[in-house]
Amino acid sequence: MQIQCSGCGHKLSITRMRLGLDPDQRIAPGIRRKLGLLGALTTFRVAETFTVTVGLAINKMTIWRSVQRTGEEIAFSLDPKEEARGEADGTGIGIRGIKKRGRELKVQMQYMKGGAIRVAGIDIGSYNGHWNRLFKRNLKALQEPPSFFLVTDGDTSILDGLAGKVKIFYQRCLWHIPHQPKFALWQDRAKVLRKSPEWLSVMARVYEICSLRSGLDEDDEIRAWIALKTKMLDAFVEDCREKEYRHTVAYLESAKNDLFTGISNRLKGKTTSRVEWLFRTGNMRVNVSQWTTPGALNVTQVRLVYDYNGFDPTFSENPYPEGFAQVST
Repeated sequence: MQIQCSGCGHKLSITRMRLGLDPDQRIAPGIRRKLGLLGALTTFRVAETFTVTVGLAINKMTIWRSVQRTGEEIAFSLDPKEEARGEADGTGIGIRGIKKRGRELKVQMQYMKGGAIRVAGIDIGSYNGHWNRLFKRNLKALQEPPSFFLVTDGDTSILDGLAGKVKIFYQRCLWHIPHQPKFALWQDRAKVLRKSPEWLSVMARVYEICSLRSGLDEDDEIRAWIALKTKMLDAFVEDCREKEYRHTVAYLESAKNDLFTGISNRLKGKTTSRVEWLFRTGNMRVNVSQWTTPGALNVTQVRLVYDYNGFDPTFSENPYPEGFAQVST
């Protein structure tokens, strides 16, 4: 339906005006975001089938473009009103033209006051560093609180992006500590065979050292508990050194100084990673099909902002809640 100015003859489409469509737009922003979410939750072929079942003639390419446009308008950031603690980690993803899982999806996560988690930053880059590009967007927000409690898997390049800029309490993830020695033991396979009694003994001692106990409230109790765990760890490292588990010793030596940072400073928050679950959510989509780096970043951003940051495209006027995801201009 159109109206026409009787003076100048200019025509105006009321329907396009109500849908918020610019002259060169074919799909309204609200519809595009719905299609973008649909394409981030399932494959483009399945998304096309869904639209056909409800009487719409929308092809896979239109859904793909909707995913890219929706992903491009998302800019994650830290929320200063939420907790000054979070996690940073990376996982390998497959990129077209690069062998195996040749790029790393890097994610910064923030804890909310109610106990939930939210995405505060996301980037895709090489495995060696490049964390400064992710932290640069949140550097001002990281500097506002007196300190920030960060749990990581032990990748030292993560801290390189914040060195000298933010006061960080660095806590090694106590989920990764028992998980990663399996690779070190594989490197020491000439000395210890996988699933052998010696191998099982090493893993059992690692799990025991990393196990936490609830009810530690008083400073004297905390200091005594840390002293006991440290003594256990030192004896364990010496045993591995005597048995010439060279790679296992190197890993444990690098980890021991940051195992109990959280509890020794009486910091609120867990010392185990929840970002692994977040990676599983993202990989459910990005592991399907082949992607360029921008394409993988966009589809992952749409998926994660929906699952963790409250994105709801049914509210076309403001699908991004305040304080969650910032829409770039």
